[in-house]
Amino acid sequence: TVFGGLAATAVAAKAASGDPKAVTEDDEASKAAKALARRFLPVFWLLRMADWLQGPYFYEVYASKMVGGKPASLELVSRLFLAGFGATALLGPTVGRLADSFGRKKGTLAYAGLYAAAALSTKSPALAVLFAGRVLSGVGTALLFSAPEAWLVGDAARAGASGALA
Repeated sequence: TVFGGLAATAVAAKAASGDPKAVTEDDEASKAAKALARRFLPVFWLLRMADWLQGPYFYEVYASKMVGGKPASLELVSRLFLAGFGATALLGPTVGRLADSFGRKKGTLAYAGLYAAAALSTKSPALAVLFAGRVLSGVGTALLFSAPEAWLVGDAARAGASGALA
């Protein structure tokens, strides 16, 4: 009942907001922003979900590794994860500047490549490769939290729809 009341209020407010046939510059900007959002959001959330899903799955992968003839310890798995978090923290500002310099689209594509390489590194039995993969994953995470949104804002500005994104 609360949802129905809120929905009815939203519909009434939209209906009362003006003539739906009047096309203004703001309407065109809004249409351009909506078109960009329809293209951007599915890809953006796919990227975010890939980042979110790696945690529980990579933990199981690392925990199942044999290191020196023994199963990987919780301490080792924790250090692997900390390597990724540390790479994000230490390299994030530099990675953001590089994405600004070389382009946000390239930064987003680099994120996808780095994450793919990080995922492939989990197949290795070598500890150094596992740590390198976590560092790549950390750099990818830094790109994920800077490049895609900046790419959208840049495309919106070029389409004249930057004010309609808010």
